[in-house]
Amino acid sequence: MSDSAKTVAKPGFKAMFSLYLAMMSVGMGQTVVFAILPMLGRELHLDLLVFQLPFSDIVIEPREMVITSLSALTAFAFFIAAPIWGRLSDRWGRKPLIIMGLFGYVIGTLTFNGVAYLGLSGAMMGTALFSCLIISRAFHAVVMSPTHPAAAAYMVDVTSVHERTKGMGKLQAFNQLGVMLGPALAWFVSINYLAPLYIQAGVSLIVGILVWRYLPAIPISNTSGKKQLKLSYFDPRYRLFMAVGFAIFSLLGMVQQTLGFYFQDILAVDGVRAAQLFSSAMVVSSIAILGAQFLVVRRYSGLPMRLLRFGLPFMLLSYVLLANASALWMLYLSMGLFGFGMGLTGPSFTASATMAVESHEQGSLAGLIGAIAGLGFMFGPLVGGALYRISPSYPYWFAAIVMVFIILILSFLEKSWKK
Repeated sequence: MSDSAKTVAKPGFKAMFSLYLAMMSVGMGQTVVFAILPMLGRELHLDLLVFQLPFSDIVIEPREMVITSLSALTAFAFFIAAPIWGRLSDRWGRKPLIIMGLFGYVIGTLTFNGVAYLGLSGAMMGTALFSCLIISRAFHAVVMSPTHPAAAAYMVDVTSVHERTKGMGKLQAFNQLGVMLGPALAWFVSINYLAPLYIQAGVSLIVGILVWRYLPAIPISNTSGKKQLKLSYFDPRYRLFMAVGFAIFSLLGMVQQTLGFYFQDILAVDGVRAAQLFSSAMVVSSIAILGAQFLVVRRYSGLPMRLLRFGLPFMLLSYVLLANASALWMLYLSMGLFGFGMGLTGPSFTASATMAVESHEQGSLAGLIGAIAGLGFMFGPLVGGALYRISPSYPYWFAAIVMVFIILILSFLEKSWKK
């Protein structure tokens, strides 16, 4: 996107604050599920499921991989839906899609909770329960996915190229504030495993009303009436960012979806206590994310790619520390390092990609970025669950090895660009 590209006048405080709250709600909705799903899955005895292949005597016992696959299949639904919603935001406008996603989260949560309640009460069990949970989570992912790409595209519309990194940083900061608050809701599992999800549904409903009331609609970029060409994941303008984003989000999904088990197994505590300790570790991580964004990103004025490279070593160190963790303080420290690294890489990755396309393509690109995140959260938990089944530390050793390769590749590419 060129420097001469026009942007819409930035809305006032109430409007932007409602946009920030929408992204905060998205972050809360994502991580409250991560914080309770591992323990909820074990409470539903999903890790005890046994599958027999048709027309054979082969029996498979996936154990924790059944629970992580639930998140992976949900992420696949998000991967399919996000680009569609992103393109629709270019045609219908950003505000309607933001509201649709927030209200969709409420409907999707009530659907999933209804199925989970049947499992907790014993009214539904086994593969029937697992199948219904997959369907309800996939539905949830589809109806809540419009908010993230539409909100990101809205921020692009109201910021200039020079303000892009800072604007995305603010949006990311509120998203990470939600990431911090979401796991904090896990403390309500002492009431019921589903209580945190009901609370989050109420938050999304309130935020949706605020966005409807205060966020102004902005002109649609594509007013020609012509159907836009779909952006490709392999477009040379941003394919490097897509590859890096896929790797980062895959590792993020792998870590987040196995850490609940890791806390319970390493610390030898029950499911409720593990959910509470894991949620507090997620809070530590989110505080570090906010610290990175407010102390570093907001003051940074260089190229986003350099900030991306600066944040990756912190994530590498966190993976190594996680793989060797044997006490709660080590888990907290590793999550703090992880959060600081994500606080630097998140907004710089997004800002780098948005500078590569035109204004009328921002919604589509935001959808692709959201889809890449969904694909990573599909691939990562599957690999993490398989590795965890072999040894609890293997997912984090694997993440460390992959991160080394990412750092080396980006270093090589930066040297090539300088030449």
